[in-house]
Amino acid sequence: MEAYYILIVGVLFLLAISDLIVGVSNDAVNFLNSAIGSKAAPFKIILAIAAAGVLVGAVFSNGMMEVARKGIFNPEFFGFNEIMII
Repeated sequence: MEAYYILIVGVLFLLAISDLIVGVSNDAVNFLNSAIGSKAAPFKIILAIAAAGVLVGAVFSNGMMEVARKGIFNPEFFGFNEIMII
């Protein structure tokens, strides 16, 4: 049963990494699409602003977990087995 949990955690880790990559890429592309299409600035400046935005968002996005901690669920009431099932 322990090997089963290790497999689940490994799969969840890989899914989390891929979700972060896809989510950040999608945000950057959405910004770049409208900025480049409207020719708001030169291409290199738009890329620099998008890169800075993605970096700042990744560094300061710790507020997202506050939503989960504020009464949606209380993780202290769950054991390891229940968390793995959820």
